[in-house]
Amino acid sequence: MTESRNGHVRADARRNRAAIVTAARAAVEELGDDVPLEQIARRAQVNARTLFRHFPTKDDLLAAVLEDYFAERVEPVLLRAAADPDPHRALVTVLTETTAAVVEHPGILALISGGTRAADIMTRHLKPLADILARARQAGAVRADLTPDDFPCLVTMLVASAGHAGRGWSRYLALMLDSLPPEAAHTPLPPAGT
Repeated sequence: MTESRNGHVRADARRNRAAIVTAARAAVEELGDDVPLEQIARRAQVNARTLFRHFPTKDDLLAAVLEDYFAERVEPVLLRAAADPDPHRALVTVLTETTAAVVEHPGILALISGGTRAADIMTRHLKPLADILARARQAGAVRADLTPDDFPCLVTMLVASAGHAGRGWSRYLALMLDSLPPEAAHTPLPPAGT
């Protein structure tokens, strides 16, 4: 009986946690990351104590929202690109779809721009990006001095262009993609961080 009850309690806890993350993501999309935790608890139909049991700080909750978003929107893109036999198309997929995932959700962009809470997630995603880039370099589809650390900057540049050009950001994506093949590399890139 106790084992059954513990299983029920754990299932309730999982449901509550999922409801809190879902409510927080919707609230962030709608109101930004300064949405009060009490409002998130109300939307999730839990009390504040339950929210704080799962997420002791607001940053913990916002990090969980980012994790949830990346698992839904970014990880499938990376998996699909990694499985694509065409390295150039894989690279285009990553740049296009990760940029779209951020541009279409300004609330999530604000969380990513928050810096430290996104750093761990971004670091984890650099490994699959490095593999995709290594395949593209090996196939001669991109310049040899492009590194995985360049990807977040490229996506940031595309997101900034979307802020300026709206839906016309694909024009700047095309411009960027044209600059990546080896034949476009007329001068070596300066070292990163300069």
